[in-house]
Amino acid sequence: MDTYGGSLGWALLTGRDADLEPPSAWWRVPVWIKAVLAGSALAVLMGLTYGTWARYLGGGSVPLIFFLLILQIVPPLLVVKFPLTAVRVAAAGMVSAIIAVLFPADYALFGRTASEWPLQIQVLPYLPVLALTLARTKPGQGRGISIIGVTLAVGVGIAQLPRAGTKTLVWSLIVVTATIVAGYGMQQRRRALEQADAAERTTVEERAKRATLQERALIARELHDIIGHHLSLIALRTDSARYRVPDVSEAAEEEFRAIGVAAREALDEARRLVGVLRDTEAEPEHEPQPGLAEVPSLIDGCRASGIEIRAEISARDDVPALVELAAYRILQEALSNAARHSPGAKVDVEVRREPDGLKILVENGPPTRPAGPALNDGTGLAGIAERVTLIGGSHEAGPRADGGFRVAVKLDLPGVGEA
Repeated sequence: MDTYGGSLGWALLTGRDADLEPPSAWWRVPVWIKAVLAGSALAVLMGLTYGTWARYLGGGSVPLIFFLLILQIVPPLLVVKFPLTAVRVAAAGMVSAIIAVLFPADYALFGRTASEWPLQIQVLPYLPVLALTLARTKPGQGRGISIIGVTLAVGVGIAQLPRAGTKTLVWSLIVVTATIVAGYGMQQRRRALEQADAAERTTVEERAKRATLQERALIARELHDIIGHHLSLIALRTDSARYRVPDVSEAAEEEFRAIGVAAREALDEARRLVGVLRDTEAEPEHEPQPGLAEVPSLIDGCRASGIEIRAEISARDDVPALVELAAYRILQEALSNAARHSPGAKVDVEVRREPDGLKILVENGPPTRPAGPALNDGTGLAGIAERVTLIGGSHEAGPRADGGFRVAVKLDLPGVGEA
């Protein structure tokens, strides 16, 4: 026996429902609508099936009719959670129906019904069960299930040869072949959608990684500009100390010289580090880095673009340049986030120097008009987290109960809390 998942033995006996792929959310409607439609269809089907079999088998075959009816309606109820079991039950029902049709009654229980041949009604739920199960098979698994379908189609045609000739056999094969093709078509479409989803997830992940690397490179360049500025000043002041400070001893002069050498070495190492982290396609930034003094200009620019902002800025001059730059960039990203995702909302901005650090709060209400299409990959909030991690402190970002958004950051200041 073929050990692969597509063998006839696997389809009939050894296969498990868990071997197949999970169901797709192909019908996105409320559950109660599904229940009403499915119940109505099954009720109509039961009525047709009972009527045709009762006319064909006669009044003395009521238990057999109910047995055939159960084997007909159970597979559609099982196909979502137990597809392979549903195919087996449906196949058993079709085999039973083919055998039963060979023994017609001499008299009819009811009058004329919708069909002379109950197999035409009996086969109706089997076709969608076959297609939906094939749609969930993995490559190669559908062979055995397809063999079962073709075999049953041949059996239906042979059973009706005495009254319908080869016409029923031909039409049975055509209908089952079309059903199998439809099942494989749904399988291929499902696989294509899964591959497209996987590719999209990969693209989003790569875009997020690239944005994170760019954000880190930007932070590295900013660090270089700030640290480089201070290290350059240290080197200059130590070199000129012997000329500016009177009565410098030889030992102090040597110490100043060693400090200057160390400062220049640290500056070289910082430049080398930035060279490793920097995006090679980006031009280096040489403009002065913004700080808290530029926050009013940032807010005015946002107001000019139509954002209503209430701002309270109360930071002192004793905030280090690195913290000021981080605060400016955090405000910039938080305001951009509010403009993108909550157009028309009012924004509250607070920057305050507290005893235990620098507090930054940006809150906006719910949007008053639809937001434009944008990729929300979270890289802006990731950049805020990177800066807080670099400086030290805490941050919170998330939606408010009213549909707005809140970004709260506290940046540590050097010397705060130290003994």
